[in-house]
Amino acid sequence: MLLVTVASYGQDKQKTIFWKVTKPGNKYESYLFGTFHEVSPSFFDSLSFVVKKLIHSDVLFVESLTINSKENTLDEQVMWNKKKWSELLTNEQKQIFGDFVSKADDSSYYKLNPLFLLLTTSRLYLTNFCDSNAIFQDLMDTHIEKLALRNNKKVYALDLDQSMELTNAVKELKGRQDSMHAGMSMYYMKGMLQNDVTGCEIINSYKSFNLNYEFNFDLSLSPAINFLLIERNQQWLKKLQVALTSQNCFVAVGFRHLFYKQGLIQQLRQLGYLVTPVDIDLS
Repeated sequence: MLLVTVASYGQDKQKTIFWKVTKPGNKYESYLFGTFHEVSPSFFDSLSFVVKKLIHSDVLFVESLTINSKENTLDEQVMWNKKKWSELLTNEQKQIFGDFVSKADDSSYYKLNPLFLLLTTSRLYLTNFCDSNAIFQDLMDTHIEKLALRNNKKVYALDLDQSMELTNAVKELKGRQDSMHAGMSMYYMKGMLQNDVTGCEIINSYKSFNLNYEFNFDLSLSPAINFLLIERNQQWLKKLQVALTSQNCFVAVGFRHLFYKQGLIQQLRQLGYLVTPVDIDLS
């Protein structure tokens, strides 16, 4: 959800989260679906046309495998403590953090570094406050993975180890974005403390397909997310280039990976693929 903070540059609204991928001379037909990790899986199930395409595909690609995968523990090299947080935060932020920890009765939040704290608090906020009426047995990505397996589809991960990717991002950034990540974490904490749902607008935009793909925006101008988006997209494309020419693929990844000049859509287009928006029938 760190990626939600990127500013809007230009307008490129396609009113969809589903894209068809073909290439002249290639008989295979594949699809890109932009997931929202914190939106209830029931929303995916409501997209009957998308579900049908998943079931009729040969293989599913997801960011990382979650079924029967080993749970990764936080690398001690990127763990924090209350003293480090005290040195980074303003007095107002310290108060928010302290109130949140007290209400949650869980001091382990102080062990999270700013990036991991942002990812954790944003997920708590989006699932517990924005979609509070939905039942979350799984995140959307896990649900899609299970659905594919039930239909005897092969499922492959685009990331070798997503937890390691995030740990490497922390090391790569070397604290350059700590204040920004901390500030956003305090925003989500304050929202939860005050039952403020203002930050839920991104979920409403996603569900109504009101997304600006910003295809002309150069992500290299936003170093805060270079490692999390650009490099991962480049690694994923190496796998997808082979798969797309040999089978009918269904690729389900976080919707922000489809955005921007360095996103999967624009990168595939540069490789000669036709990537066209698909109108999804919600009825």
